[in-house]
Parts: sequence; C-alpha cells; structure tokens
Amino acid sequence: MERSGEVRVIARASTQIHVIVYYPKTEAGKRELAEQAACVHADMVNQAIKKLNCPSKQKVQLLDAVIKAASEKRTEKGAEKRVLSVQQCQ
Repeated sequence: MERSGEVRVIARASTQIHVIVYYPKTEAGKRELAEQAACVHADMVNQAIKKLNCPSKQKVQLLDAVIKAASEKRTEKGAEKRVLSVQQCQ
C-alpha cells in the first residue's frame, strides 16, 4: 500500500526500495524541483548520446534535434519557454 508522498522504485536486482518524497509547497520550491529534475534528465540524455557509436558531428545533430523537439513540445503546451544553461545544472 502506497502512502501519499511515497514512491515505489524497482531496483535492477528486483529488490524494492521505498523512497519517501516530500514535495515542495512553495512556488519557488516547485520551480527549483522542476529545474533540478530537468538538469538530471538533460544529463542522462547527454550521457546516452555520448555513448553512441557514431561521429561527433552526428551526435551534435542528434542533440540539436532533441533540444528542438523539446522546445516545440513546450511551446505547443503553452508553457513558458526557458532553456537551462549548463552552468545552471552544475
């Protein structure tokens, strides 16, 4: 049974790990959480692209396509268009 604020995560070894997440209540806190989550996601995408077995030029083109697609998706939803710089994610 999951409680409010509890997230169930399945580890690779099929062992369940229970994590309790306390979500921020303020707008500033929610914005900070969203930015940190975006940074983690962007880093994962970047790492996955770096691991590809293709020329660097092709990797740059793929990363540009990912950024363009994400920007277009945000624009379609009417969301505020904001791109985080690398410095903001470090």
